[in-house]
Amino acid sequence: MNRFMGNKSRLFLGTLFALAGIVLSEAHISMIYPLPRGHPFNPNTGFVDYNCRDAPLYDGCGGGRGKTFPCGGYPPDTQVVQSFHAGQVINVRFGNAQYGSPGQPQLTPSSNQARHAGGLCEFSLSYDQGKTFGVFARYHGSCPDMYYDWPVKLPENLPSCDSCIFGWSWINAAATQAEFYMGCADIKIVGKSGAGGVLPPEIANTPLRLANMPGQPYYHAPGDQFGNTRSNGPNPAEVEANMRSATGGSDTTFQAMYNKRKRGSTIRRSI
Repeated sequence: MNRFMGNKSRLFLGTLFALAGIVLSEAHISMIYPLPRGHPFNPNTGFVDYNCRDAPLYDGCGGGRGKTFPCGGYPPDTQVVQSFHAGQVINVRFGNAQYGSPGQPQLTPSSNQARHAGGLCEFSLSYDQGKTFGVFARYHGSCPDMYYDWPVKLPENLPSCDSCIFGWSWINAAATQAEFYMGCADIKIVGKSGAGGVLPPEIANTPLRLANMPGQPYYHAPGDQFGNTRSNGPNPAEVEANMRSATGGSDTTFQAMYNKRKRGSTIRRSI
């Protein structure tokens, strides 16, 4: 199948595959709302990926190195139509090739989501087309999980932007390999000042935790005891923190592990 195709063909095939319930890729998990780059249900995606959209970065999916940092290497949407306001709560949703989208089987508590016992989810913004990302919210332990909404609040002091990136990244807790996942949605933000601004310093100075890719440490993030099935969902304390704090919940436990593993740590997988 030609991976580069027109929007009409993309929309037709995406609908056809969804209605038929065809499984097109190995089950992992990925962000489905806001609609990310590369997803077949995104009518504005600049590149449709039926085979590797749920895969981690640098795992070789599709041949070669596979998806790359940032944003899986996907190009920006052909037009930016998803719009949010500074201070707005976004209920992030997850899915995969088996569950979470129209026409697919209903998710049950025992469904295998391939969520790998959760781990660390970070939510970030880029105002420079993916050159840098600043973290504004986090969930530790049970994220991701398709069974729940994962609310994050866009900081109230964001400037407007006509084309910026909403990023989700995940370091898994349990699997054969420690992995790094990333999904990016092209969005507009109606902010407190005109377009052309930059991220507030408290966000810009909170970088992504990077791991399990070339040049970064190798580790699993702390997770939960639920494996690939339904977890307890978002921690209420972290929901509260993500509603009031520009950088989400406390990251002291993860930071200690990050610092320890970073010293002398190398990638243990074949890239």
